[in-house]
Amino acid sequence: MRRALLILAGLLAFVAIAAVIVYVAFTGPGEIPPASRDLANLSAEERAEMAQAGEYVARTGDCVACHKSPDGLSLAGGTPMETPFGTIFGSNITPSRDHGIAGYSADDLYRVMVYGIAPGGTHLYPAMPYTSYHAISRADNDALWVWLMAQEPVERPNRPAELIFPFNLRPLLGFWNLVYRPDPPDQPVAGVTAPQEDQVARGRYLVEVLGHCSECHTPRNLAYARKPDAHLQGNVIEDALAPDITPAGLARRGWNTQDLERFLGQGLSPQGVMTFRMFPVLSHSTKYMTPEDIAAVAAYLMQDAPAPTPPEPRPEAIAGNAEGHALYLGLCAGCHGADGEGQPYGSVPMRTNTSAMFDDPLNLVRIIREGIPARHLTGYQRMQEMPAFVDRLSDGELTALVNYLRQRWGGHEQALSADEVTQTPG
Repeated sequence: MRRALLILAGLLAFVAIAAVIVYVAFTGPGEIPPASRDLANLSAEERAEMAQAGEYVARTGDCVACHKSPDGLSLAGGTPMETPFGTIFGSNITPSRDHGIAGYSADDLYRVMVYGIAPGGTHLYPAMPYTSYHAISRADNDALWVWLMAQEPVERPNRPAELIFPFNLRPLLGFWNLVYRPDPPDQPVAGVTAPQEDQVARGRYLVEVLGHCSECHTPRNLAYARKPDAHLQGNVIEDALAPDITPAGLARRGWNTQDLERFLGQGLSPQGVMTFRMFPVLSHSTKYMTPEDIAAVAAYLMQDAPAPTPPEPRPEAIAGNAEGHALYLGLCAGCHGADGEGQPYGSVPMRTNTSAMFDDPLNLVRIIREGIPARHLTGYQRMQEMPAFVDRLSDGELTALVNYLRQRWGGHEQALSADEVTQTPG
């Protein structure tokens, strides 16, 4: 018996040691390329130049959207990010000694961005999109570091993640990384701080790396890793649909390159206005991008796209859904027009609005229920408030209106049941 116990203890010790070896050898940070320049001996002019470039990296990387605090202190952390396993809060990335990143070197920031590992070996949850940032150029990383260190420190404590067991055990992230974390590219890449003659290649970097679009727009598996065979094919995240943005998916909903550029740069196009988590993307990121980079993003997303094939309006829905038509005329037509034509900078047209086209009615139902606040888009452009109708529509009326919009302008023939509409989150 004693011998059996000793053998079992030895096996357990071997497994534990092997696990530690695997954890350290395969999930720790890999090679760190040398800094793009001598960061310790920058002149004031060079530092200012790099800080300006770093601000653009932060904008294209949409750092503020996740790291802004609820009280409006930019980069001080606290923004909640809902996951199926609980809530993760954006961290303080100001140069605060006690709560932020004042002790980070540029190499430390690179490890965080590429490997998701903070100083001291702490593994970050992949809500920090290091699985996209893994291909950031060293020059972009260094410029970002210079800019971050030039920000005003904010003494705001970080809020711990609120996750259910066992997802609150950070060491498990090492094994997640072993399976799902991509390796950085073998060859240096041209980031946004470097010129790039190939428009599509620059767009790819902006979309796939800094913009980390696939983090929201790609479905995830049971381990909450992105499905590589469904890249950019749409995903429900935080009770909203991040739609299919593949070339074919965009074309099916009537997008062309010009409309996509307008939507990304101004937040508004014939297809609709930015809502839910996309509006902060406009507010903190895309409206600050150069027209050339907006064009590069659109060129990448629309490359090899077929001709736009939006659904044709179906006037027969008027007679086929008389209740929905009456509700539309009474509640919606005053702003959106009797024939769905909309009003410039007042309300979006329904004829080309993509919310009614999605197979999943989630966004359409939530917009009708919750409304949309008045939007300050770009420059002097505004979009008026859409009121919430949650207290004005019965379940049957909501179902009739949703079906009317989907059938008249969304290209759908099959009506949704009341359960399919009313059980939508929101």
